[in-house]
Amino acid sequence: MFMFKQQSASAQAALIYVTVGALILVWTTVWYFYLQTAADTSRGLYFLCAGSFMTGLVLLVIGLGVGHIGRSARQADSPVQAHPDVPSTTVPVVAAPNYAAGADNRMPLPPPQQVVRNT
Repeated sequence: MFMFKQQSASAQAALIYVTVGALILVWTTVWYFYLQTAADTSRGLYFLCAGSFMTGLVLLVIGLGVGHIGRSARQADSPVQAHPDVPSTTVPVVAAPNYAAGADNRMPLPPPQQVVRNT
């Protein structure tokens, strides 16, 4: 759909859940008031009406939850970097190990230790 091209996937899912849940709630409420005025209604119809109301309520809550989660995870959805202060060309610098000069096996030297002399 053309209206979802600039939204993240979580925003799209939240919008769909909230819309479908709200529509189910509205039409279930209309159906409930119809059942109240109808002369011959069975308990089964009220059961289905309550089930559809709860389904709409659950979808609405899921949509609100997905929207909240999507807002808090927006950085993971966007392709831009999370920290705009750090340039994208920065490469972390790793210190080279201290090798013994002329050693064939290129083993790093142990760190210097402090020698204590008893005099």
